[in-house]
Amino acid sequence: MSSHARFTAAATALAAGLLAVTTGAAVAVPASSGSPGPSGPPPMSGIPSGSSSPGGSASGSGASGSMATTTWKFYSVSTFSGLQTANGQPVTNPSTAPAVGYYAVGTDNDYTGDHTNHASDVSATDHLYCLFTKAPATATCSAEIATSQGMLLSDNTTQNFAAQPTTQTYKITGGTGAYQGAKGTVVVTPIANSNNADFVVTWSK
Repeated sequence: MSSHARFTAAATALAAGLLAVTTGAAVAVPASSGSPGPSGPPPMSGIPSGSSSPGGSASGSGASGSMATTTWKFYSVSTFSGLQTANGQPVTNPSTAPAVGYYAVGTDNDYTGDHTNHASDVSATDHLYCLFTKAPATATCSAEIATSQGMLLSDNTTQNFAAQPTTQTYKITGGTGAYQGAKGTVVVTPIANSNNADFVVTWSK
């Protein structure tokens, strides 16, 4: 795989947070037979605006002062990915490695489950923006995961895409709506030969 393809695939597949392009419509991704298994928010098109619970599994005590932890598992399907120069021009040459000042952007539709067994409806969308700050491919990334009830935010995480790690971790630094004040992590596992990924969101507030 070329340098450009390797870095942009990593950056896009690691899109554990993407802009709130909350269309609520599923794309044509076939679900596996049987239950999708892991939990996540309900499909975006099916959540009443007044709902207070995002769904998903939670653990922890309900006692005063305690923080329940919620875990979501998603199969993230790329809807857009691209590497751009510092002045916003698309980089189309697959042999071009990202220079300092270049940035990668990706967006995804997220389905409850994983790439082997997942729901057919979109439960969330995400957006990732990574600014390359050091050669050969170290970037500062910010991301959002959006459901119908708000967004989980990950701001200013440093990632070394040149290392080609099997997983990468993004720190949840806050949220909006039902997720205001959230903290936690997003652990992303890119799927080989694609811009898609499996990821696990663990958060509490």
